[in-house]
Amino acid sequence: MPPCVHEDSIPHETSPRGVVDVVSNFSAETSTTRKDSAAKPTPLPPQRKATQSFTIAQVASHNTRDDAWLIYKNQVLDVTKWIGHHPGGEQTLLRFAGMDATDELRSFHDDWVLESKLPHFVIGTVSDAPETTELVEDFRKLGEEFDKLGYFHVSRSFYVSKIAAVFSIFSCSMALLFKTEYFAAHMASAVLLGIFWQQFAFVGHDCGHMSARTHARDKIDVPKLGALVTFFNGISVSWWNATHNVHHAVPNTVDCDPDIAHLPVIALDKRMFGSLFNKYHGRVMEFDWAARNIFVPYQHLWYYPIMCVARFNLYIQSVLFLVKTNDGHGKREKLNMAAFVGYFGWFILLVFSIPTWFERVAFVLLSHAVAGLLNVQITLSHFPRPIFDSPNKEDGGVKYGGDFYTRNVIASLDVECPTYLDWFHGGLQFQTLHHLYPRLGREHLRKTEPLIASLCKKHSLPYSRMSFIKGNMEVCKTLKDAALKARTWSPLIYESMCAQG
Repeated sequence: MPPCVHEDSIPHETSPRGVVDVVSNFSAETSTTRKDSAAKPTPLPPQRKATQSFTIAQVASHNTRDDAWLIYKNQVLDVTKWIGHHPGGEQTLLRFAGMDATDELRSFHDDWVLESKLPHFVIGTVSDAPETTELVEDFRKLGEEFDKLGYFHVSRSFYVSKIAAVFSIFSCSMALLFKTEYFAAHMASAVLLGIFWQQFAFVGHDCGHMSARTHARDKIDVPKLGALVTFFNGISVSWWNATHNVHHAVPNTVDCDPDIAHLPVIALDKRMFGSLFNKYHGRVMEFDWAARNIFVPYQHLWYYPIMCVARFNLYIQSVLFLVKTNDGHGKREKLNMAAFVGYFGWFILLVFSIPTWFERVAFVLLSHAVAGLLNVQITLSHFPRPIFDSPNKEDGGVKYGGDFYTRNVIASLDVECPTYLDWFHGGLQFQTLHHLYPRLGREHLRKTEPLIASLCKKHSLPYSRMSFIKGNMEVCKTLKDAALKARTWSPLIYESMCAQG
């Protein structure tokens, strides 16, 4: 049976057509031009009449960078030549090469985008497609109801007020720094700056998911908006887009999800002790001497100190991404690079306006530690949840922990909080709902969350929800459990267990 959702059971929110001037999506599909793009858009191939028929096994054999097919609504797509130009990065497509990616594609794109672009890649149909499960049908129908109710778009006033609040925090921070000479006031300025970074990241997160639009065909200058976020927040939007899309597609997959690949400092599962090859990073994540002896065995003690300085690592990751030339991601605009440099320009000038070195160091460390709250919120959403294996394409293994909806419910943790604390969590408290329907507008999350809980109950899916404090305790427990296993782990024992013959 389809989910029981009626239009009159959910309050309507009117969404005026138009563009929120300072907030919209980063998706290339909604931009008509890319004057600042590092590469010119590649023309789509001409549409072909799909006359061939393929079995699922035949499609599964086309699973490499040089030969990539996907299944969408029982149609077979050859995306080999498109991978390097995909606005969301090549890794998101590669993870599903040879597989059915119907729900993954629908979750990230508007219907009009799929209907206008995918026909150019169709080469045939699937002859032995299995029947869609009731669970998948129910979640698809619920998404269609959300679309009819306009929940994939937001009201202009919602984000105007968010932007005003965020930059009010920034203004107060600057006033305390430049209008006073007291140490306490400067430290208060650092705290407010950290909160500004956290809150502005939420806005950028919404934009990146196309969930901050007033209607489906908002057209803005995408590179300039991304550069604006990078300039004030200091984290490359291009880097974030590349990693975050993969995270959403394959959450908590042991060797694919970049959001759980943190060696040598953190390992969530004993499978990571074997120096796994990480498919996102394209290299082995070494469980080296430092990991075995300094970090992982005591990671539950290191966790909060690491979160306080994690922002510095994000700077490094942004630099590494921006200087690379062969990752296949198409959103590394020159403007974004200039904005990244510009961020360090204004921040360094700001720090050197502080009179003493002691205050400068204290200001930098405190502001970054407060901004580290965001890292805690992000890791809390997934660290305590189960870790999945990649599918073994040779023996037909389960796809990343199940279908799109099952894997995202199992891999996500929601946070219970009163309405007045919604601003603090920035929508991340509804992580399950966000992973199932990432384009859902933040202002609609709280009123739709009960529907997800009900649907999970119907299909016996383990919907997880707890307080922020208990969630932190679960993160520490997960880290401690893995830490204790790391203390007794031996590379010699591991190699003997993996030995053949």
